[in-house]
Amino acid sequence: MGSTVSSEVQGPNWAEPGLDLRGGRYPLGVESPVLGMVATLVPGVSTLSRIARYYALYWALADAAGRRHLDADACLMILRRAEVGLALASREAGDDLAAHGVDRVATLAGTADAATLAEVGRGSYSPRTWGFWSQYGGPSQTLGIVEVDSAALRPGRHECPAAVRTMFEPLLSRVAQRPVDWNEAGDFADLAVDVTETADVGPLRDLFTATNGGVHNPADWFGNDHTRRATLRILARSVQLQPSSVSSEAALRGAVAYGSYVDSDSVLSAERDRALAWRGVLLRHHSIGAWRRLWARLVGHVVDGDGSLTREDLHDWISGSVDGVTLQGFQAQLPPICDEDGNPAPAEESARAGKDSVDSDLAILLLGAARGAQLQGRAGQAFLSRSGGRGQFLDPSWVAYQAREHRDSQLAEFARAIVDDMLAQSRRVALRKLQVGKTGKMTLFTKLQERNGRYFATQREGDGNVGLRIFQLTAIAKQLDLFNGARVTAVAQELLGLPA
Repeated sequence: MGSTVSSEVQGPNWAEPGLDLRGGRYPLGVESPVLGMVATLVPGVSTLSRIARYYALYWALADAAGRRHLDADACLMILRRAEVGLALASREAGDDLAAHGVDRVATLAGTADAATLAEVGRGSYSPRTWGFWSQYGGPSQTLGIVEVDSAALRPGRHECPAAVRTMFEPLLSRVAQRPVDWNEAGDFADLAVDVTETADVGPLRDLFTATNGGVHNPADWFGNDHTRRATLRILARSVQLQPSSVSSEAALRGAVAYGSYVDSDSVLSAERDRALAWRGVLLRHHSIGAWRRLWARLVGHVVDGDGSLTREDLHDWISGSVDGVTLQGFQAQLPPICDEDGNPAPAEESARAGKDSVDSDLAILLLGAARGAQLQGRAGQAFLSRSGGRGQFLDPSWVAYQAREHRDSQLAEFARAIVDDMLAQSRRVALRKLQVGKTGKMTLFTKLQERNGRYFATQREGDGNVGLRIFQLTAIAKQLDLFNGARVTAVAQELLGLPA
């Protein structure tokens, strides 16, 4: 009797998986109108640049690199060592405003050689080759304090002030020779990011307010400088006009997005063109948030439904999530988008007050559709932010079209159409971002996949709205003594030409 041989078939080696699935950042692609306008209105600040001292560090480093004719490799070495030095100084000082990388440095404390912290690779303070310059590089070049030549840092159009050069010279001289050691952090305590009244504050304040010696001479500055100054003036004046607001962004909404201040206030009317652009951005921001929340709910429902549902299942879900009224009846109940004088009213905020539901998000989309027809001029342009005069999938005009098509229908039917629109748009976005590697393997960036009429998801989507860079700008303004808590300082009043 012969022996029995068992074997395990693992499949042909040539049948490697041909598709990787990863989550994408912007699954519906609705964010670009707001992100693009914000980049225009807040030049020199990104969502990842919130600490003023890093601007000064790169300003001084570019100056030193230019004077010493450092190549890209030398710039990279000194930059990484200097960023570690700031993190060590911040950790030593116990800053409330922690330097970038300080958590990583604290994790490695006592287990890693301090010299290896600045090396590229595992065990370093940052996994990115260029460390935190990766997030400050673009803003620094926009500010005009750094230029890049063949990956080497060089001085920008604004010469580094002697005070800033002197402030960072001890650190830059040290790291040009060797990394900062663990026990040397105290040598650079005055560079800790929480330390105030340092030599870099005045020059940075001049940059952000476009002033020299406390005077704003328009001829001395470029377009981006004027825009940044205007946004700071608009923001600071909004804080003055809305002192009880919970945040500077809320103050900006209260003073600029709604009401008559843009026309009646002396400061805001002087900055009317950019203030109206902010009005359009702030109002469109509501629609972006509604789309992101609706999509997150849809994907979450697929995850909760054992990770696999049909389009009909999704239609049933959305139908059961809305009121049993007609679309016209639902629209009739929406808050007015204008006050008695024709100024924008906070309809979106009223529609969502105390609510977090499909109904409230559909209401915001419909209010946005009405805004698209009501806003004119600069506000209307910024609100729609169309490229080449064309509409976009899921923009307010798209919602208005769907509302007209379903005017005589139940709200549930309109909601089902919105589901279909989101599914189609998510597929378009995923295919647009599709990447094909050198081996032919494809990477599809989506958390929701469709196969044979069924939708699958194993991960939830985030439902947070995109940032407006107001938080970061406010944080920098506080570090430069332009804001003190929720109050505009006397320094800001003088430099920005604000009422006392």
